Amino acid sequence: MKIKNVIIFLLWFTTANLLSVFFYFSYLHTQKFNVDVEKQITDKIVQLRQSIQNLANPSLSNLDNIDKLKKFNDIKQILDTNYFDPSLISWTKMWDAALQAYVAALWDPFTVYLTAKDNESLHKALKGKSDFQWIWAVVTKVPEWVLIEQVFKDSPAQKAGLKPLDIILQADWVDLANLPLWEAVNKIKWPAGTTVELTIKRDWKVFKVKVTRAKLVIKSVNSDIKVYKGQKFGYISISSVWEETYDEFEKQLNDLLKQHIKGIILDLRWNWGWYLDIWYKIWAVWAKKWQIVVQTKYRNPLMNRIFRAYKDWKLHWFPTVVLINWYTASAWEIITAAIKENNPKKVKLVWTKTFGKWTIQTLTEFRDWSSLKYTIWKWYTPKGENVCKKWVLPGKGIKPDIEVKFDDKLYKKWIDNQLEKAKEVLYNLVK
Repeated sequence: MKIKNVIIFLLWFTTANLLSVFFYFSYLHTQKFNVDVEKQITDKIVQLRQSIQNLANPSLSNLDNIDKLKKFNDIKQILDTNYFDPSLISWTKMWDAALQAYVAALWDPFTVYLTAKDNESLHKALKGKSDFQWIWAVVTKVPEWVLIEQVFKDSPAQKAGLKPLDIILQADWVDLANLPLWEAVNKIKWPAGTTVELTIKRDWKVFKVKVTRAKLVIKSVNSDIKVYKGQKFGYISISSVWEETYDEFEKQLNDLLKQHIKGIILDLRWNWGWYLDIWYKIWAVWAKKWQIVVQTKYRNPLMNRIFRAYKDWKLHWFPTVVLINWYTASAWEIITAAIKENNPKKVKLVWTKTFGKWTIQTLTEFRDWSSLKYTIWKWYTPKGENVCKKWVLPGKGIKPDIEVKFDDKLYKKWIDNQLEKAKEVLYNLVK
């Protein structure tokens, strides 16, 4: 590359990144949390300088990567010229498979490359389309695996005993290993009322499960009044996080508060979580002004951030019992920990320990509508705790104050023994 072209490119790169710094901090200005803006600007400028230095001084590792890309191109040229049956060559499929395998080598089950159709399926799941005839589990694709990421409460998948991190090998005897995600999903979903037989791999066991598909309208937030020994409590269940979740949550919370409740039962069982900005809003409802809500740590420590509440919120003094279980994961584990640490005398945790996923993924989309979903940071509680064993793998999870095993026999009789225990614990907090 000529020196003139290099200089022009560096000038363009510098201008583009300075603009990104401007828009990034315009965004920060709109946030409702106390963030040290001066430090953020300094961090961004340091990153920018490092990026420019890397471009001006290519390392040996970069040259090695160029050799690897050349090898890839050489293989393509050989197959184009000499492969026996050119009708079998589909460069689009081969390229997608190569990228999926490349990302899967990280051994991070939550970091995956998604083709355009896979990406479209993910967005439909995030928006929670109510007309989806399905087993109601969120799945993703890694090479040779269709991995279950989330199982919805009261869904066909839950009733069949499916769990997060289960691997679906087959659907009605059809191998899913070599199918793209959208095609694998088509083998599992619709029509409602029919049954699909899935071959599941869980740890080292392989077994079959029959699941009856259903067309469900799963409400993100449900609320009710629970009365125990004359005391009136509010009950809020958040089963999933979609675009409208916070608006539903705020409306139902306000309705409960108008009825002069003495405490809140927050049910986060079976909740995996999505939408980052919605999590922040729900966390803050239990916070006092300037309390730390959550801490995030990145690969680059200069990017680490501390989020604080900017005012006293509605429930910062309110007695609360949080219902959790092994399916409570990710942001909802942090919500649980933050509520507990910020007000230990007024909050109790009931049921079994949580899943232990304390990482967050972000999505980068490309011009062909494919995307990369990858782990970008770890969550830490207000006191700086994190339960992951390693950088990306699930850890031990949050331990409850009071452990109550689920009684499925009572549940079939419409008695939720964990909820009954939660009412008793909350009564002892407020009396």
